[in-house]
Amino acid sequence: MTGTPPPTGLPPRPVFVASPEESRELDRRGIRDLGIPGIVLMENAARSVVAHVLEMWPDLGFRRTRVAVLGGSGQNGGDGWAVARILHSMGHDVRAHALLPAGEDPPGDAGVNFRTMEAMGIRAARICSDLDPLPDWERTDLLVEAVFGTGLTRPLTGQAARVLGSVPRRPRNLRVASVDLPSGISGEDGRALGPAPEADLTVALAAYKPGHFMGDAMKLCGELRLGDIGLPPPPEGGFAPRGRLLDRAEARLLAPHRPDWAHKGTFGHAVVCGGSPGKSGALALAATGALRAGAGLITAACPAGLAPMMDLRLAAPMCLALPETSYGYLSGNGAARLAEFLLTLDPARRALGLGPGLGTGPEPQALVAGTVRALPDLNIVLDADALASPAALFDAIRGAGGESRAVITPHPGEAARILGCTVPEVERGRLEAARARAAVSRATVVLKGRHTIVMSQDGGHYYVNMGGGPALAAGGSGDLLTGLITGFMARGMPPREAAALAVWVHAEAGDLASRASGPQGISPMEFQLYLPLALSGLSGFVPDPAVPRLGGPGV
Repeated sequence: MTGTPPPTGLPPRPVFVASPEESRELDRRGIRDLGIPGIVLMENAARSVVAHVLEMWPDLGFRRTRVAVLGGSGQNGGDGWAVARILHSMGHDVRAHALLPAGEDPPGDAGVNFRTMEAMGIRAARICSDLDPLPDWERTDLLVEAVFGTGLTRPLTGQAARVLGSVPRRPRNLRVASVDLPSGISGEDGRALGPAPEADLTVALAAYKPGHFMGDAMKLCGELRLGDIGLPPPPEGGFAPRGRLLDRAEARLLAPHRPDWAHKGTFGHAVVCGGSPGKSGALALAATGALRAGAGLITAACPAGLAPMMDLRLAAPMCLALPETSYGYLSGNGAARLAEFLLTLDPARRALGLGPGLGTGPEPQALVAGTVRALPDLNIVLDADALASPAALFDAIRGAGGESRAVITPHPGEAARILGCTVPEVERGRLEAARARAAVSRATVVLKGRHTIVMSQDGGHYYVNMGGGPALAAGGSGDLLTGLITGFMARGMPPREAAALAVWVHAEAGDLASRASGPQGISPMEFQLYLPLALSGLSGFVPDPAVPRLGGPGV
C-alpha cells in the first residue's frame, strides 16, 4: 500500500481522508471557488490512474494489451471513459462496456468524455438487460472498472450486480484496476453492498476515503495508491476533511525535536503502572516502550511482591513498589501512593501509562478510578486491564472536569465491551466506533487493529494509520504502544499528537522488522529494537552500515 509519492524536495502537504460528502465538497470548491473546470479535474484523474497502472505493471508500456473499461453513468464512469481514450491513444486494444440504456449518454462532463471516446472509434457495448452479453474476461488482460464512485449507499441490483459479479476472482490472469474504490464498496465504511470486484490496484482520487481502510475494502482494494487530480491543499482556516492519513510525512510534522543541549530532565518522567502474577512481562514491555519514545526517566510501578523481579528485569527504568492484595494484585489503596509519587514530578513533564498486566479484579480497578480522580489534569494512557470496568473509569474521567488529557487504547474486543456491542459490529464501522468511544469516554481514542484510528476526544478529527502489518499481531505489542504514547506525553506532546506519533512509530518498527526477518515469528522484544530507528528516521537519520546494530532487550 502506497501513501504519499516519493520525496521531491517540496514541503510536505497533508494527505486527507475524506468522507464521500467531503470529497464532493472539495470538488465543488475547486470548480466554484478556483475556477477549475470539472472536465479538467476528470482529465487529471484519468491521467493519474493511467500513470499508476503503468507504474504497477510496467510491461503495459511496451506491448499492446487487451483492455476492458467498465463504466456507468456517473462521474466515476467519466473518469473511466477518459482512461479508455488515453490507453487507446497509447496503442492498446481498448473495449468499453457501459452500464447504460441504449441510446442514452452520461450527463455532464462524463458525457463529454463518453462521446469523445466513441468518436475515437471505441464504441461502447451497452449492458442494460439480461440479454446483453457480459464482457469476455478470458480475452481481456486488464480491466479498468469505474462503475460507481464513493457515494454508493444502496445494495447493488440488476445489471450492475450481474456484471460486477462476473469479474473473476484470484487466482486469475486478468488484472483489475479500480478507479477511486472498487465498485460496490461503501466509501463510508468499506462494506460490500454487492458483488464488488477484487482489485489488484485501487487509485483513490484526491483523497483517501474512510472506506478504503475498513470492512470488506481492506481485502478488495489490493494495492492502494493516491491519485492527484490537480486540487491544491485547502487554505489555512478553510474547509478541510476531518481525517488525515498517518504516514511518514505526517509523522515528521508531529515528531518532537531532541536538542543537543538537553539532559534527562528535559524529556520528562514516564510512569507505567500494572503487573500482576504471571503478567509482569506486560509492564516490562510498557516500560521499554516509554524508554524507546525518548522519555528521560521511566518508573515502573507494580505490586510490592513483584518489585524485586522488576528491578532485576529492568535496567534503565526505576521501580516503585505499591501496596498489594494477598493474591499479589495491586490494591486500591495504592492509588494514594501512586498519586503522591506523581505529584513530586513536574506537571508539564509527567505521564502515566496504566493497565498493562494490571488485573481485572475490584482492587486493581479501584486503583485505576482512584488515580484518575486524584489527578484530574494528569497525562494518562489507559490500556488493557485499565479498560475492564469502563463505566466506573469513564465516570471518573468525566467527573474530573476540565479538559481531559486521557488516552484510551482499546482493541476491537475492548471497544465492543465499552459500547455494549459485538466485535463484528465494531469492525464493520471502525470510524464511527472510535467516534462513539470518544463521546463515551471524553478521551482521545486509539482504536487498534489493521489501520489503527486515532480519534480526538471531541470526535471531530482523526488520523488513519497506513503502515503496520502482521508483525504487530503478537501479545505484548499493545503494551509497547502504551509505553510509547506515555513516553511522548511525558516529553510534553498533547494527547492526540502523542498517540498519533506513537501509532506510526510502532507500525514503522513492525514494518522494519518484517523487512529484516519476515512477518512471522517476530516477538515484541525483537521488533522493539527497531523503534529508535523508526523515530530517528523522521529527522533524516540513516544508520552507518559500518557500525553494528545493538542487540539485547535494550531496557
